[in-house]
Amino acid sequence: MAESSPPPPLPPSPNHMVPPILHTDPPPPPPPPPPPPRSCKICLLSKRPKLRVTSEFDSDTSLFFHKVSCKLLDSFAKFKLSFLNNNKGELSQPQFAFTSKLLSIHYDLEEQNALVKGSFDLGPNLHFKAAHDVKAQHGEVTMVADLGDPGYALEISSPVPTVGVPRATLKIPSW
Repeated sequence: MAESSPPPPLPPSPNHMVPPILHTDPPPPPPPPPPPPRSCKICLLSKRPKLRVTSEFDSDTSLFFHKVSCKLLDSFAKFKLSFLNNNKGELSQPQFAFTSKLLSIHYDLEEQNALVKGSFDLGPNLHFKAAHDVKAQHGEVTMVADLGDPGYALEISSPVPTVGVPRATLKIPSW
């Protein structure tokens, strides 16, 4: 058998047009990929805390009450400065406060005293609270047990430093 060769190419048709080759700029390079998400530690440090400034005027006493506060660490904690200002421009009663869900510290600059409060849950029905006045060097420790029905609780508290036996209180809802 004879091998067949491919048919010869057809001559170009006079009616056939070849599109012209246009010289254009190369397409722009694709945009760079977005930066990888930052780790949580970097996010918390890079965000600026929101600052809030409020002023109130008491017309009876002619005093301004100023507060400057900001939420920190994605609203985990709050820092607050408050003070009074009279019509002579004198500042009085400056106080700093740091508060979070579990801890609060209030510092009075004039008295040079701090009140520290803390609380946490030891379980769904058992709560622990403590308060301490630094200058007076006394405070109170309290444990509250919620009983079965809402409104019923057993509270055991003791002053710090301890004086005598702890105080126990049974809380019953009012009818």
